[in-house]
Amino acid sequence: MIAQELTNLNTAMKMIKAGLRPSLVHAATGLSKKRLRSMYRSEHGKAGVQGRVSEYACNRLKTRNQVIEATAFYQFYCVNGDSIFRVLDFEMVDEAYQTYMAVSPGPIDFTTAWYIARDLRENVLTPRRCQACRRTYLHDPRSDQMLRCPLCAE
Repeated sequence: MIAQELTNLNTAMKMIKAGLRPSLVHAATGLSKKRLRSMYRSEHGKAGVQGRVSEYACNRLKTRNQVIEATAFYQFYCVNGDSIFRVLDFEMVDEAYQTYMAVSPGPIDFTTAWYIARDLRENVLTPRRCQACRRTYLHDPRSDQMLRCPLCAE
């Protein structure tokens, strides 16, 4: 029991350092929101963002360029194999995000990367192969930007 709580605290601190909202960290670790808000304030010197959290990654991906960047992140994340569709693991998301940022410090923040990973696990977001250019892209039927390949628009 104590070992699990220490693991959760360690993971929570890493998530907070990455900039995730305390409410998202709570959902992932089960630690109290009050404790997480205090940890966030200590780490960032300010309170975490309050208010409603976007429900899906597509709500954060408003432009074609953002969808392209999200697809780039996915390319690094999918190296973890089929487990990305079963588990939401901070270490896997963080590793893929750090690799993504080393190559393309684009408009995708860590929170968006987390939503992408979560939505892939929940089967809300699905990878598709474009019939025209043969590249893989992220598809979400609720988003006009994510209905077709963002690279060739087919």
